[in-house]
Amino acid sequence: MVRSFSAYASVFGDEKGSDLSSLGMDRNGDVRSASEFKEIFEETGNSYGPYKCPFCEVPFEDRCIVTECVKAPHFKLPNGTAHRNGCNGEAGGGVTAGANAPSEASKRTVVGKIEIPEALVRRRKASSVRNPGDDGLGAPPDAIEIVRRRRLIDSDKTISSRFTTSQLRPIVHAYKRLRKHAYEQAVAAGLERGSAAYNARFREILDAHDLSLYKQKLTYGSAFQGSRLSPWHVERVYNGSGKVLAENDCLVIKDMNTWPRQLKSRDLIPFEIKVSKALASDAPTSLLRALAELEHIAASGGEVEWWAYGVPLLQGQKFELSVDSLDHIYWIGQHQR
Repeated sequence: MVRSFSAYASVFGDEKGSDLSSLGMDRNGDVRSASEFKEIFEETGNSYGPYKCPFCEVPFEDRCIVTECVKAPHFKLPNGTAHRNGCNGEAGGGVTAGANAPSEASKRTVVGKIEIPEALVRRRKASSVRNPGDDGLGAPPDAIEIVRRRRLIDSDKTISSRFTTSQLRPIVHAYKRLRKHAYEQAVAAGLERGSAAYNARFREILDAHDLSLYKQKLTYGSAFQGSRLSPWHVERVYNGSGKVLAENDCLVIKDMNTWPRQLKSRDLIPFEIKVSKALASDAPTSLLRALAELEHIAASGGEVEWWAYGVPLLQGQKFELSVDSLDHIYWIGQHQR
């Protein structure tokens, strides 16, 4: 799949790829991707900078983490600075020939030119590369230590340099932006809305952007579904609008539309979203706030435009999608902090 197309690509101007990194270390020594740091900021309002390269610990400037930006979150070397002791800011097992030499090792895609999330992933704990007792106040890592750190992070399959998110909200926002862009492109090309050419162009633009829902490799054109089609019996992002009700130990959203029971069927049945009120004891405060907000909407008899990730199952005369985590549901107007 093509990662981007020229009409929608963001441009970095004078920024050079070798000066950019998708991984950083915060002031506490925690190593995360730039997109993870952005997600933490959006949830809590807290930034844990200043940031450093997790391998050689030169200072980093954070970009698109605490500010709204069409570019993907990333880190950048300040002008006039460079990595040191053979480091190039990337994970990997190889040793570079010099401080500024590019890595010859196979490495993950460095984000910075991708405007939308590429993957829905699970929340994870931060990685650590410093040795026990190392507070970062001593001498900078030498070449041997840098190689150890690079190999350590390269072997950590839970951290990704792609633009990822553990929440549905950024993916929904990206999807809505892409749909708006696709419409504008089709209209600019003189295509009549609803025509075969218009629909083909619209789909082409959405399918040009990859989206992984955990291990499912999809696109922004194949990951979403509304009420016009019978639900696929696989994990997708479904959406609709409906009233929120409190029922025993769950909150239920009853979609205002009925959905086809089967493909091309005229037999239409209700569709419900079920959200458990029980959260894990270590649930982040953002999920506690989301649950409280949804309970308030139910108490006031309110309605929401919802988006939910999961598998709708046929339960008697209705479809039921049980949300595994509040990270997997988003409604328009939902507060983050």
